[in-house]
Amino acid sequence: KILFGKTSALGDIIHAFTALAYVRKRFPDAEVDWVVEEPFAELVRAHPGITRVYTINSRKWRKSLFSRKSLDAISDFKNQLRENTYDVVFDLQGNIKSGLVTAVSLSKNKVGFAWKCSPEWPNTLFTNKRFNPPAGKNIREDYLYLVQSYFQDTAPFEEKGVRLKCSVEGEKQVAEILEHPLLKEKKKVLVCGGSNWKNKQIPKEALADFLRKNNTPETAYLFAWGTPQEKEEAEWLVKQFSECSILLDRLPLPLLQKLMSAIDLVVSMDSLPLHLCGTTATPTFSFFGPSSAKKYKPLGAQHQSKQGACPYGRTFEKRCPVLRTCPTAPCTKSQPL
Repeated sequence: KILFGKTSALGDIIHAFTALAYVRKRFPDAEVDWVVEEPFAELVRAHPGITRVYTINSRKWRKSLFSRKSLDAISDFKNQLRENTYDVVFDLQGNIKSGLVTAVSLSKNKVGFAWKCSPEWPNTLFTNKRFNPPAGKNIREDYLYLVQSYFQDTAPFEEKGVRLKCSVEGEKQVAEILEHPLLKEKKKVLVCGGSNWKNKQIPKEALADFLRKNNTPETAYLFAWGTPQEKEEAEWLVKQFSECSILLDRLPLPLLQKLMSAIDLVVSMDSLPLHLCGTTATPTFSFFGPSSAKKYKPLGAQHQSKQGACPYGRTFEKRCPVLRTCPTAPCTKSQPL
């Protein structure tokens, strides 16, 4: 029995799927459970390699931590988690929140990041087997290193991807999209222009210029979106390519992945769609600015990216320290495409 603690966010959870794939290959009959924040549970439940999903809602609980409702919910989660004793718990989140989850889980082996690499050092108080991944590796390799180190395994491992569970109705919906007349005998390019962090997102005008420069009569664009604002921007982009593009409905993640596996290219920011596509065989081209393409883009030569430069000379291994606060984000907003 194995428990993974990777509670958020969607893209970061996908990064950890490589470690899950390794565990599944090494122990095909194991029970593999996962703790995740409730808003992201849909993704984890759709993974065919996961046996049981436990959910937390830390943001909601923190708003009224000492209310009876929150205390009961926390108690229920703890009781459910402690119904099982695990051979090993892997804390891949590395923060205080996941450390508390690790603390209440039942296992003699609690694995996490050592002091040097832990995102929040108090997390090390809740683990008893700790490892520092080597510098300069992709985030997926960091998580894999943690798991392989516990099993004292140094053999190379290559992930083959995963197919999220998709309903029959979902399969039909994707098939209908692919039968659209505009897509007949065309190179199908899925464009995902949004990102939760606006500083990671190039302006829609710049994205349109990039697509225009690389457009051919044999190309058709599909524009995806996840929020109302992203939908507005996608609608604007569709108008710029009205003769060769379609606007998609908002798709559940398993359906979006299914669609990605059937097209020719995904163009994206450093965001969920990019990392979701990385679980398929479809090539990607992505834009990075305040986050490192080397660290976060999907592994493999079929995944190409452009890294924007910082005019202020900031350097970083993972993310720019002012990613959330930089008022201009020139590394993405004004980079030449």
